Amino acid sequence: MDECRSDRVRKVLHLEGRAAEYRSTYESGLAEITPAKHRAEQYGQEARALKVKLTPQELSQLRRARSGV
Repeated sequence: MDECRSDRVRKVLHLEGRAAEYRSTYESGLAEITPAKHRAEQYGQEARALKVKLTPQELSQLRRARSGV
C-alpha cells in the first residue's frame, strides 16, 4: 500500500507521526510538573498573605534577610 503514496505524502505522514510523539511526550511532562507549579503558587500566596500581617520591625527583618545582611 505504501507504494501508492508519493514521497511527499509519506514525508507528511512521517512528520505528523513524529509531531504526535513529541506532543505526547510534552503533555506527559506537563502532567508531571503541573502539581509542582500549583504547590509553588500556593506557597507564594501563603507568603504574601503572611507578609501583609508583618509588623514594621518584622518587615525590616525580612528585607535584611533577603538582602543577605
